[in-house]
Amino acid sequence: MRVFDPEPICCGVCRREATGIGYAPKGGKPILWLCEELECISLGKAVFHMTPKSLTATENLALQDAGSDAGAYLERLGKFNLSELSEKEWSNFLTTILNSYGENMRKRVTAGTAPF
Repeated sequence: MRVFDPEPICCGVCRREATGIGYAPKGGKPILWLCEELECISLGKAVFHMTPKSLTATENLALQDAGSDAGAYLERLGKFNLSELSEKEWSNFLTTILNSYGENMRKRVTAGTAPF
């Protein structure tokens, strides 16, 4: 069980807040902390063993996917100047990015679509 730090630790798959669930092979290697999302728990081993280059590429693709989803949200609003968003619209925009990133990381890791 993870000793909880004053700073939250992010899930190694989706970047949401991790809980006391982690993955680490035997041998004293660092722990990849995970959130409580069942898919993140099942993908922890795959992410842990990805090469840094492959993981970074997968994260970048998931971030681009999240940007596209956030752009689609702005299109639905008909607003493209972020300073024109209401407080609620801004919060929804950020939530769209965060949730889409996690969903797309899980999809890409599951599909093995890393370019390397």
